[in-house]
Amino acid sequence: MPRSKHNAPCIVLPTDFQRPARRAFTYGLAMARLFNARLRLLHVIKLPSGGESLPPDTRYARMMRTSALLELGRLARLAREAGVEAEPIVDFGVPDDCILRHLRQERATLLVMGTEGRTGWDRLRLGSTAQTLVRRADCPVLAVHGGVAGDVARQAARVKLNRIVVGTDFSSCARQAQRVAERLAQLANAMVVVVHVQSIEDDGQQGWKRLDRTVQTLQRRGVRAEGLCRSGNPVETLVEEAGRWEADLVVVGTQGRRGLSRLMLGSVAEGVLRRAGCPVLVVRSAETLLNK
Repeated sequence: MPRSKHNAPCIVLPTDFQRPARRAFTYGLAMARLFNARLRLLHVIKLPSGGESLPPDTRYARMMRTSALLELGRLARLAREAGVEAEPIVDFGVPDDCILRHLRQERATLLVMGTEGRTGWDRLRLGSTAQTLVRRADCPVLAVHGGVAGDVARQAARVKLNRIVVGTDFSSCARQAQRVAERLAQLANAMVVVVHVQSIEDDGQQGWKRLDRTVQTLQRRGVRAEGLCRSGNPVETLVEEAGRWEADLVVVGTQGRRGLSRLMLGSVAEGVLRRAGCPVLVVRSAETLLNK
């Protein structure tokens, strides 16, 4: 039975209409269809440098808002044609603050954003807006690199989720990431590759045993899964394995304590976000995405 509009999960997708945001839109659509979610398309009109407010009734504000609504309206129509409920939203202020406020207001289950923008506030190069959002958002954050994006109407059908690489150190945070990867694999009929990166002091046999139990659990739940236990630099290993397996998505947790070298921004999670050649889903808690 279809979910009611009120109970449906909500995905927030900030956009400045540049190439990274256009590509993120295709992934936002794909996720909305997988989770039967609503899509909130948000454009933030940034305050002038040093300004405390930008009255929405000024001529400049009205012009900017009208232009943004036209672009958002086009995206919303494309989403609806794909069977996804979409609502355009224009806000004024500091981008990360506005986005976080809308995440709370909408009780968002997922934030999808483009990275490595070249203009506007969407310079999500980790260190400003993107870093703030990944650190402070209560929901999982899917970061999508700009790549090559053409007409979103044609690109939407090309989003693939055939192979998912998930990093684990067997911590509670890593288990949260694993739960999300498992659910995505079930919905998209994808294969999951679980990668454990050992530190020098780790017991190799113990790592393999825990990894084997993890893979067996996934398989019992109907997920095609394989496990890899490697030694080396966590970021380099995860990025290397993602490339070797031609992963469509990498899933990492944050605030782990062992193995994957304490998956905190500034270390593994940020390194993977910077270097992975595919979208990266950063999970602090799986509750918002899975308990809807």
